[in-house]
Amino acid sequence: MNNIKRRIAVSMLLIFVLVCGLLSACGSGGSGKDNKTPDATDSAQIETTASAEEPGADQSEQASSEIHKIGVLVYDIADEEVMAFRHYLEGYIAQVFPDVQFLYSQSIMSPEAELEFIQSAADAGAEGIMSFLSYDLEAEVSLCEKNEIYYLMASGSVAKDQFDAAADNPWFLGIVGPGEDIEYQAGYDLGKYMAEKDNGNNYFLLSGGASMGNEMHLSRTKGILDAIQDVYGAAFEQDPESLAGTQEPCHIKAGDASVCVCPGYISVDEFRETAEKEFAEDGFDVVLSVIPVTPMETTIKGCDVAAIDCYTESNLRLFSNGQLSYLTGKFGSLIGPSFAAMYNAVTGYADDFQENGRAFEVTQGFWVSDSSDDYVEKYTYASSLELNAYNYEDLQSVCKVYNPNATLEDLEKLAESCSFEDVQARRQ
Repeated sequence: MNNIKRRIAVSMLLIFVLVCGLLSACGSGGSGKDNKTPDATDSAQIETTASAEEPGADQSEQASSEIHKIGVLVYDIADEEVMAFRHYLEGYIAQVFPDVQFLYSQSIMSPEAELEFIQSAADAGAEGIMSFLSYDLEAEVSLCEKNEIYYLMASGSVAKDQFDAAADNPWFLGIVGPGEDIEYQAGYDLGKYMAEKDNGNNYFLLSGGASMGNEMHLSRTKGILDAIQDVYGAAFEQDPESLAGTQEPCHIKAGDASVCVCPGYISVDEFRETAEKEFAEDGFDVVLSVIPVTPMETTIKGCDVAAIDCYTESNLRLFSNGQLSYLTGKFGSLIGPSFAAMYNAVTGYADDFQENGRAFEVTQGFWVSDSSDDYVEKYTYASSLELNAYNYEDLQSVCKVYNPNATLEDLEKLAESCSFEDVQARRQ
């Protein structure tokens, strides 16, 4: 009976999303404020999230009446993964942790803008920075040290040498994310899956911020290119790592495979227009993307599409419409343990959550869907408050304010228990 009820709920959810998608499409107009190309001044602007007036759970009464401000540094405020994380932080965390207030950046697309936002957040009273990208980790951590605020890579990847250069700084909490190897493997698996489907030999590859210091996108793109080489049994003229970081669209071949690597965040008008122009000049069979494809969904209609993104309503709609056939993705509440780590720090327990006196490294992977049914099932856990993958009880169990016995090992175990099977087990 429970399975029947769940299927009915999922079906209703799918219908609701499809209706919302149609209404949104009918009512959409020109480019909004979020789609402009941001400069350093725009990027440093802070958006404040008010703390909840009433706690969302009885347990939150234990929290201090002091408001803890946390800066959130993002690479693209219009990116759907970024928006999914934001919905979780502002729509859920801020309700069940009423002593927390989030200060969001605008889109950060340069090292200067990144440091400017950190300073602006510190000046506004932030006690810590949850970051979703890094141009120069050592410089970012040093600026946080100067302002005596904490820095956490909340969901992302940095090169090992960059991590080691900052790991002994007590103001650097650590990094939570897939890491280079998992990011690379996610790209490789996506590229291999799509190349072996043999739905055409002309590939349009959206590399996102790979050319702009985004290590996650660089590793994913390199994995995709390596997979195409392996499946076709031929090599590109250039090294895949150099190709992955191209700053301009480039056209390359490996045997029968033709690939256009197109960089930039397509949620920004400038990059999307370039990508649309490149797409229009050649016929493409397959679109491979390390970022959300929705800004170009009309342009790429009719292609076989795969993306590394997030479990969102938009991707649910694309799967149901047959436009998306493969997704590797994170989910909104995946960053719950990262928040718990920052919350421990700003409430006075940073030292208790160090790895032998150094910053910690915690690994989290992706979910994968290659069918609409599988996507719907996983999306339900990714988006539902009732089935929340990381709910307030999970998080409070690893926060010292609520559980004095909480340890770094407990936090790491919770963070790493992020597979779909792990989440199902927690919510049963």
